Amino acid sequence: MNQLYQKGMTIKSLRVYFEPYFAGMPRPTANKTFFFLLAILSMQGIQSVRFLYTWFLKRIDTSGLNSYYYLLSQGKISRSLLNQITVRIALS
Repeated sequence: MNQLYQKGMTIKSLRVYFEPYFAGMPRPTANKTFFFLLAILSMQGIQSVRFLYTWFLKRIDTSGLNSYYYLLSQGKISRSLLNQITVRIALS
């Protein structure tokens, strides 16, 4: 990860905030998921995975575009689990 993102207080705070989403994920999957969420927040939405990769992800991560497609297509991120965690965070 780019040094700017490692040292930024905002990035550290976001990482801590999103940490419950990464419970049970292997570290590389958690990092890619965090980068993907960070890209969505930075670009204010999702036009496409390619758009996020072109304008944000390839600047902060050395992984290729196919690794993000693989992350999303292989079900490594459970949508129902993400929904449960989001509700738990919102209610706390």
